[in-house]
Amino acid sequence: MSNAALSKIDHPAAWTVKSLMAQQDKWIYQFTAQDIAELDAALQQVKARGLIVPKFGKDDFPMPKLAAKLKGFLQSLSTGMGIFYLKGFPVERFSKDDASAIFWGIGTYIGRPWQQNARGHVLGDVINEGRDPVKDMNARGYQSTAELDLHTDGADIVGLLCLKQAPEGGENQLCSAVSVFNKVIEDNPAAAQHLLETEYCFDWRGEQQPGEKPYYRSKLVTRQEDGSVAFFCITEYVRSAQRFEEVPRLSGEDLAAFDAYNKAKWDESLVLRLRQVPGDMLFLNNHFMMHARSEFKDAEDPRERRHLRRLWLETDDWHGKRPAAMNTLLVNARNYWEKNDVGVQMWDHK
Repeated sequence: MSNAALSKIDHPAAWTVKSLMAQQDKWIYQFTAQDIAELDAALQQVKARGLIVPKFGKDDFPMPKLAAKLKGFLQSLSTGMGIFYLKGFPVERFSKDDASAIFWGIGTYIGRPWQQNARGHVLGDVINEGRDPVKDMNARGYQSTAELDLHTDGADIVGLLCLKQAPEGGENQLCSAVSVFNKVIEDNPAAAQHLLETEYCFDWRGEQQPGEKPYYRSKLVTRQEDGSVAFFCITEYVRSAQRFEEVPRLSGEDLAAFDAYNKAKWDESLVLRLRQVPGDMLFLNNHFMMHARSEFKDAEDPRERRHLRRLWLETDDWHGKRPAAMNTLLVNARNYWEKNDVGVQMWDHK
């Protein structure tokens, strides 16, 4: 690897908290009363035709005025800063189903739905199901109240609608993976080079296709043709894949590179702390961004539990550019998980 290849990456997604907050007009949008009226009208059209999530698309959900306002934000989400935050949606005026249908409708202007799990969910629940991802190798962190480390999800774009927030905790932590990698280049160029060159095994956590290996391979950091990089940073799943005997053991150099990256990603100048309130919609580009969640204490009343709805979306901008793991996940979703499509059932949790 040449020294030029290890030069810091100059990209709109390489932000710090300070630089991001100085550009709030580029990634935060506040809904207006006119926007809400347009969204409600689109919802009523969908309902009048008997359409429900996931059985309607962009053409069924007209929001021309709002779409024109959001065009620049959405392009920046896909190829620029990698973050978009919509605030001020009056979720209390809508049922969970209706609010989720509006969220889905907005999502259709960003990309195509991408199945999130073997249950075929395309608008999934982020809610405490009482599972323990440490003890249960087939559980995922979002099904618990546990703290989640900074990571990327398995799609081009992830969207989160907050329906209910926890009484305590549940804070989002966000950072630019590009800025994190730049810091590793600065502090430990050998670790940065190792991450660029090394392929790892990722644990399927029980969601592989029948007859397939329980892990898949990919790099954590992938060099792009334009000189930037794309990320697939789920080191927890790399570590849990070590439970399979045939997976190569992590070397000292691997572990040192992970440590360097983990140290860099929690640098306070890079971590934006944000607590979604009910109605907030947050969209992140997984190729550029990592996100985490603090541990939370849930409400005793099941109806008041912390509850988010999640979208995974595929965008044309990333066709042919995704890291290998992302393509693996997309193929799995389309060829296997899609067969478990929930059909008329939108989600598991009311």
